[in-house]
Amino acid sequence: MTISGFFRTPVAGGLGRFAVLAIIPCSLLAAAQISSVADPDVSPAVAITIDSENLIELYQSVPDIRIVDSRLRGDYAMGHIELSHNLPVSETNCQSLSRLAEDRDTAMVFYCNGGKGKASTEALQIASSCGYRRLFWLRGGFIEWQDKDYPFVIE
Repeated sequence: MTISGFFRTPVAGGLGRFAVLAIIPCSLLAAAQISSVADPDVSPAVAITIDSENLIELYQSVPDIRIVDSRLRGDYAMGHIELSHNLPVSETNCQSLSRLAEDRDTAMVFYCNGGKGKASTEALQIASSCGYRRLFWLRGGFIEWQDKDYPFVIE
C-alpha cells in the first residue's frame, strides 16, 4: 500500500515562499529553546526538535531536505513516512550518510518510533560527529505521524 503525493504539494511562490522561509527558522529556533530542557538526550547544539507539522513545513520549504528513518528495515517495511530513507542506526556512519547527502549543510530530519527516540538520537550524534550541521529530530517519530493520521507508505 502506497499513499503518495503528500509531500509533493506546490509551495507558495515569490513573496509567500520568502515569508515561509523567514518564519519557519524562527519558530523552530523557539521550539529548540523550549525543548532543550525537556530533551536531554539530544543537545540543541546537535539538533532542533520538531513535530510532524514542522516536518511538513520544512519539507515544503527547504529544498533537498532528507528524511532519515533510523529504525530497523523490518519496521521501515511495515510503515514509514513517504520519501524517507531507511538508514538503521546500526548502519549509520559518515560513509552511509554521505550517500544520502554529500553536502554537510543539507538539512536532515531523523526519526525512529518515537518516545525517547534512542535510535534517532544516536544517529543524530553520529551525523553531528560527521560534520552535518542542519539537523532536526522528529521527537514523536513514526508513532506521532500515525497518531495524527498522516499518510505513510507500507512496502
